[in-house]
Amino acid sequence: MMSFLTEYSLWLTLVCIALGVSYSFLLYYKNKNIVYDSHSLRLMYLFRGAAIAMVAFLFLSPMLRLTVKQTEKPVIIVGFDNTESIISTPDSNFYTTTFKTNYDNFIRHLKKNYEVVDYAIGANAQQIENNTTLDYSEKTTHLSALFDEINSYYTNRNIGAVVLFTDGIFNEGANPLYLAEKQKAPVYSVGMGNPEAQPDLFISNIVYNKQTFLGNLFPVEIKVAATQLAGKNSILTVSDGNKDIFTKNIAIAGNNFFETVRFTLTAKEKGVQRYQVSLTPVENEISTKNNASTFLIEVVDQREKIAIIYNAPHPDIAAIKGALETSDRYQIDLFPSGKLPANTDDYVLFILHQLPSNNQQANNLVTKIQSAGNACWYIIGESTNLSTFNSLNVGLNIVQNKNLRNEAIPAFNDNFVSFAFTDEAKKMLSRFPPVTTPFGEYKTTVSSNTFLSQKINTIATNYPLFLFNDNNVGKTGILTGTGIWQWKIYNYLYANNHDVFNEIINKTALYLSAKGDKSFFRVMVKNVYNENAPVEFTAELYNDTYELQNDPDVEFHFTDKEGKKYEMLFSKQNNAYFLSLGKLPTGAYSWNALVKFGDKSYSKSGIFTVQEIQLETMNLVANHALLQNISEVTEGKFYTADHFSTLENDIKSNENIKSIASYQKRYSLFLNSPWYFIAIMLLLGTEWFLRKWGGGY
Repeated sequence: MMSFLTEYSLWLTLVCIALGVSYSFLLYYKNKNIVYDSHSLRLMYLFRGAAIAMVAFLFLSPMLRLTVKQTEKPVIIVGFDNTESIISTPDSNFYTTTFKTNYDNFIRHLKKNYEVVDYAIGANAQQIENNTTLDYSEKTTHLSALFDEINSYYTNRNIGAVVLFTDGIFNEGANPLYLAEKQKAPVYSVGMGNPEAQPDLFISNIVYNKQTFLGNLFPVEIKVAATQLAGKNSILTVSDGNKDIFTKNIAIAGNNFFETVRFTLTAKEKGVQRYQVSLTPVENEISTKNNASTFLIEVVDQREKIAIIYNAPHPDIAAIKGALETSDRYQIDLFPSGKLPANTDDYVLFILHQLPSNNQQANNLVTKIQSAGNACWYIIGESTNLSTFNSLNVGLNIVQNKNLRNEAIPAFNDNFVSFAFTDEAKKMLSRFPPVTTPFGEYKTTVSSNTFLSQKINTIATNYPLFLFNDNNVGKTGILTGTGIWQWKIYNYLYANNHDVFNEIINKTALYLSAKGDKSFFRVMVKNVYNENAPVEFTAELYNDTYELQNDPDVEFHFTDKEGKKYEMLFSKQNNAYFLSLGKLPTGAYSWNALVKFGDKSYSKSGIFTVQEIQLETMNLVANHALLQNISEVTEGKFYTADHFSTLENDIKSNENIKSIASYQKRYSLFLNSPWYFIAIMLLLGTEWFLRKWGGGY
């Protein structure tokens, strides 16, 4: 459908025509210098008049309105389980050859009629670019990540169906069934792996504290499971790499056997200690990969004390205390504002909740903390006396004209590098409920470093929600709102754990309580990395006045567990340095960083450990019941791994999976049309030719 529009009344078109007619009349009928034959005169009169009328018509801003029909093909979203559990069973050859060939053919056939987007599922859902992506190398399965991807990027698309190829075993994220129930499109699931228990002996879990203190006895629980191996025996051995420190005979009493082995170990050396656990293989096991595992424990000298001092009881206090108590590193003491600790030197960190307040200034305490250079974490709430707080010079001033509040959602600052923060945590942060913050003008100092900023009514602001400052009064953290107890609840509802909330609180405490490094060259690195995570370093170089510099190159040398040495350079980033070693094989590594600045040379060295992840081999019994439930609640279907053709036919025969037609209006100005310009030029050009032919100018 097509129609004309103009910015002014269409009646003015008659004026344009009259202008063209008048101009041609004056040019040809009033001009008697050259006599043309009547036929040529009429044509020239017509061409010139039409050209002038068309030029005049442009002053009315004419445009063409087109109603265009657009057809959107159905989108078929495919998720492929790319984890180790698929090939850890005797039928691994089928999944690396025949199954992958059938999968490629299935995708190719679908693309003829649909828009197909396929994802490889592991620790996250990553779009597949080519066949080589599917190598079954992922160490963890996050099935719900596929549905997160759909919710994030395909909300307003014509999703015809979701096809899920997996064994149904997941060990990260929420239960995919809960997210699948919210999908409007049917989920067709294809069960990979074997849902029937096979002869297998495995370590299902190891429970231990990740941190303990030098000289302490610490408990360890090893959960041993076995299927279809009744009457068999195995020996459980725990070693520290040099010698066996615990052994026990495991007598398998039934075909569904489970036993928890408990014992204690002594922390004899500082640092990260590595322990190996193994079970001697039993005849006819489908896999022996899950017969061995490792666990790492960090041994530290002593427990650090943290004081939480509050103006009044608040659920944030319990949430923060609970998060800190997940680490053995800290001893947490609670104090009301009227009862303060006798000796502030005993504490590495003070958390002041809504202090200084309108009724408890706590000036003596703050003075003691600042004069001793102790770290302090301020949490601002409705009871906080902002005037007194601003006078503390801790890196932030909040100026209020009226006592109003905002509801602010946390937004992560991508330039924040003071401590590492996982991608999963960043993603969940954006979903956390809002906290209550003061409405006013926020002013930060140059030394302040914003960790989280405020997002108010979906609008990102530069107001800090959580920031850190390190100046002459010591390290400070400032949370400008209350209500983070809701973050802990949401974390559990979404992921069935408190990991992200605990990570925020514990890394904040660790950063603030860490003794200040006054050296001119600093390197930040974790002690332990998982094998599926990149090993990353950040470094900072300061001049004599402690201003960040990154002009000179920083050399990096590291040695792997086999003694092989590597050399590289840090990249320069945001006045600091960054280096990613990527994903490394398991083992212990030593490193050394060197830089020459002016006539001075600096170096830092240390060690880190990459630990193995064995979640995928702990349980090899496919969970096809989960897949059947997912398909049932979404009105899809479940298939076994050898029914590709049936799956393809069912998708093609589903009448609800069809293209959607939509109509959109498009506007095109005549002024921008090359054809309109060409038409004018043809009229004038033809007229010019006839004039020349007739002897005119």
